[in-house]
This record gives sequence, C-alpha cells and structure tokens, in this order.
Amino acid sequence: MKVRDYCRECLKDLARQAVTLSHGDEALVASCCRLVDTLFDGTSCPTFISNRLLRYVKSRTGMYDPYAERKAIDFRQAREAAARVSDLFPDDLEGLFQLSAFGNGGDFFLEQSYNPDHIDLDGDMAKIAHQVYISSKIMILGDNPGDFVFDQPLISRLRQMGKQVLYAVKEHPVQNDMSLIDVARFGAGQMRGQVISTGTDEVGIRREEMWGKIREWWEDGSMVIAKGMGNYETISEFDHERPVVYVLKVKCRTVGETLGREVGTYIAIAGGDHG
Repeated sequence: MKVRDYCRECLKDLARQAVTLSHGDEALVASCCRLVDTLFDGTSCPTFISNRLLRYVKSRTGMYDPYAERKAIDFRQAREAAARVSDLFPDDLEGLFQLSAFGNGGDFFLEQSYNPDHIDLDGDMAKIAHQVYISSKIMILGDNPGDFVFDQPLISRLRQMGKQVLYAVKEHPVQNDMSLIDVARFGAGQMRGQVISTGTDEVGIRREEMWGKIREWWEDGSMVIAKGMGNYETISEFDHERPVVYVLKVKCRTVGETLGREVGTYIAIAGGDHG
C-alpha cells in the first residue's frame, strides 16, 4: 500500500507522539517532521516511513521502549475486556475471527475502548474457512497487546482442529506492537500458540526481512493470518506471491480507500492475487 497526501500529517503526529514519549524536545520534533517531508515521495509504503522515523527518534533519545507503560495498560485492559465480552461472540470459526478482529479495535492511538455494541465482520468467511480446513500449519503475524489477548480463543480452536500454530511478535520493541520482551513482561508465555520472533524492530514486515520459520512457512504455502493495519500496509506490497488473510479494524482513510471500506469497519478478507 502506498502513501496518500493525508498520510503526511498522520506521520508527523506519530513523530510528535514518539518524541514526547521518548522525552525529546521540540527541536527533535522539527527534525522528525523534516525527515517525513524528505521521505514522503509518494511511492513509499507509509509504514516504511514510520519505521525510519521511529528508529531515528530512538537513535536521538536512546529510549529503547518508549511505549512500554502504555502497552502494559493496553494488555491489562484487553484481558479485562476479553473476560467481559468473549461470550458475546458465536462459538464457531466465524465468531472467533470476529473476536480476533474486535481485538484490533482497542487502539491507544485512537483512544478507543472495547465496545461490542456495533461490530459486524466484513469478509468472505466461506473462503477463509476453506483455507483453514485445508491447512495443517497456520502462522499468525501479531499486532498489539490487545490482538495478542483476543487471538487466544482462535488459536485454541485452531489447535483443537489439529493445526500447528505459530504466533509472530516483534523481536524488539517498536511503537505499541507486541514484542518478545512484552511476552515475558506480561507473563504471557503460558498463553496458547508457539510464540516466535519476526527478528526485527519494525511495524509490519518486509519480504526481504523474513527469516527462519516465518520465511519457511511463507514459502511453503502455510496459511498466513496478518493482524492489523501495519501488517496489511507492508504485506500488501508483495502478497501477489500467495494468499494472506487480513484481519483488522480499518482505522484510517488511506487503508479504508485502498480496501474500499469505511473507516471503523472490521474485516477478515483473503488478499493476494492467488487468494
């Protein structure tokens, strides 16, 4: 997915937020905004720009995990919400994908809470269910702590169906994404699914950065479920190679226009030219 004109201010807002959480100053904010303008050539994926920006802030401030406190709050709130609302979703495969998409809706950046009053899943569940049934191995590329919590029932069901499941989180902290240090920090190691690392400190994932089990399962045709907009923005650049199931809440105009969905829509769709 490529940037659009209105991504520029969104990226600058991210710069201001990251600098504030990293205890930087206004001079660093100004420098970050200039960097956004330099990188904003109209041909890049917005997530690639944000990753460059976040690494720049880290290099200037030395803050390894500026979102740590917020992630801990998000994880706690997600567990509380999951205990409260999980029974409201149908106990079938479609209901579990719906719950997984719902977990992507509690977003610190948009100050949204987990409100189950208005959630309809937009997607092709017949196609996705078929892919689940024919796949022996399923890799989930995770997003934030809320996703990690709300994906657990889906993982449990997939394992009950005899599927081998890998759940990929970031190697090092980036933004509010779930990372290996968070798995240990939150005591989440006992949760279901074999947790592996993407090997990076980047939002989303680049084709050239795939390694180990992630590369192996991508290339051997295992089912891939990509959670959140960051994964959609990056993987849609190369998903012509194979089918990918995207599960997310549409939270911005650029993603909405690219997908042909309204902002606020929860989706589970099969992407890729061969999907």
